[in-house]
Amino acid sequence: MLIPDNVLKRLLRNVYFILGDGAAVADELGRRYGFFVYHTCQYRHIHHKNADPEFHPELSRDVPDFFALDPEDAMQMESGVVHDFTPMVIMDLIRLAAKYDKVICENDIDIDSIIKIVSHAVTVSGYKVWDGFIERYENAIRSRDVSEDEKERLIRKLHSVWGDGKPESPRGTMQYGIKQILLDEHSTVEQTADTVAEYFGLPCVS
Repeated sequence: MLIPDNVLKRLLRNVYFILGDGAAVADELGRRYGFFVYHTCQYRHIHHKNADPEFHPELSRDVPDFFALDPEDAMQMESGVVHDFTPMVIMDLIRLAAKYDKVICENDIDIDSIIKIVSHAVTVSGYKVWDGFIERYENAIRSRDVSEDEKERLIRKLHSVWGDGKPESPRGTMQYGIKQILLDEHSTVEQTADTVAEYFGLPCVS
């Protein structure tokens, strides 16, 4: 079923997208305003169960240990998984937007698929964007039964492909102009929530 973008945008007009490292900020805004907070990462296992290999090739992959993959394959898989589950997320959000006055959608979503139907979006970028992901992947590589030279090669590739966890201008900002909010070691969840709320035009509440 194909739904025109203008119809989807109308259905999702009260959905606020927080991309990047914004889980705590989304929860704080949900607490303040009583919004329903939808963390896409929490629904991955459901989307995986509903995936059809014909239409969701990456989401359907059976990978016992993600950290055993080559870093480039892992990146391609992650991107593919997000692309595959984004239509499922959109259907969830349409249902939730009909039930709640406002909804926050936080975490991974395929920006190319949704940019034309989004009314409110920001990216929150912190100094630990991957929340220990790089360190976990490094440790997994170092525990592999391969030579030290191969381990160092894979670790260099890891950083080349995934970065080092420091904030950069995300593609959504560079390509589509989505506002980026940078965090530093002094940023608090409350302050960042204030900034996001102001950008979204939400009323000031404590």
